[in-house]
Amino acid sequence: MRGKVFILPVLIICFWMTGCVEKTGYYTEGENEIISLICDITWAGQKTANGDDGETIRETYEFRRDGTYTRTSVVTDEDGEERRNNVNGRWAFYNQSSNTICFGYDHYWDIEELTTKKFAVYDRWGEYGQIHMSREYLELTPLK
Repeated sequence: MRGKVFILPVLIICFWMTGCVEKTGYYTEGENEIISLICDITWAGQKTANGDDGETIRETYEFRRDGTYTRTSVVTDEDGEERRNNVNGRWAFYNQSSNTICFGYDHYWDIEELTTKKFAVYDRWGEYGQIHMSREYLELTPLK
């Protein structure tokens, strides 16, 4: 009986203490700055040639603060005809230092540089130390 009497005051004190903590937001100022750079700019990759058929591909990325994104691929053939393909997905920071984005399925972006003019990442498939891990440098600029 004595143990039950002791638990009640402890629970009341814990409840009272948590009610007094002022919440100022989930992210720090530095984290909000990183999120702003990622989400407030539509990022575009360089146009790349797609083989000998005269096609070019340009991808754009729109990240949203709710943890979703849209990647739009625009394929332009040699006659100037465009085909668009949208891929929607989810993103999150992989670590507390906010320098790696996780897309799921062992797909990550290791952020190399992030400014208002440049979003440079290593597009990585797999975890470090895995024998089949691959990384490719990707540089994005604001969509004009």
